Amino acid sequence: MEEYRYSAKIYDRLLGPFIRPIRSRVLALVKKYKYRSILDVCCGTGDQLKLLGKHGFNAEGIDLSDAMLKVAQQGAQKADCVRQDATHMHYEDKKFDLTMTAFALHEKDYTSARKIVEEMVRVTKQGADLLIVDYELSEKTAVFSKWMIYFIEWIAGGDHYRNFKSYIKKGGLPDLLSGIELREVERHYFGQHGIVLVLYRKS
Repeated sequence: MEEYRYSAKIYDRLLGPFIRPIRSRVLALVKKYKYRSILDVCCGTGDQLKLLGKHGFNAEGIDLSDAMLKVAQQGAQKADCVRQDATHMHYEDKKFDLTMTAFALHEKDYTSARKIVEEMVRVTKQGADLLIVDYELSEKTAVFSKWMIYFIEWIAGGDHYRNFKSYIKKGGLPDLLSGIELREVERHYFGQHGIVLVLYRKS
């Protein structure tokens, strides 16, 4: 997970302008549904948590990257993030009103990504929500957006890129969530239809 030891410091500055509309949409959804307890899985630099905290929401996060967690503790607004394996969370069942993750599933191998989702479901209260942001490439995705996404993932290289290609080839979220009882509540697209935010409700 220390593949981010070099990029963590510039992650928000590099990708912030592209991700900011997504962060704002997440905040709007949190305000709309008035979640009281929120977990950000694979929270990275804690940028989303800091935004939620500024608006008075109780949100915490977990990540395995020490470099990312270090950034999360910098700045005027600190993020409540701890080092924890998302495939084996140390939380009791049905703890959170909202469990979310952004841009984390596509970079994992299928087994790990599926386990993360299952753990998210486990720690989410019955009738509460899960929010997932990740890539969705289809005939609706603009060619430039598709090219940029592949280029960014290619730069990441190694297992990250191989897992991304496998994720896209398998069909993304629908394949990963197959057999898990979740009801879609809202769906929003970004990046010229290359990125999807889906809000699910735990049945």
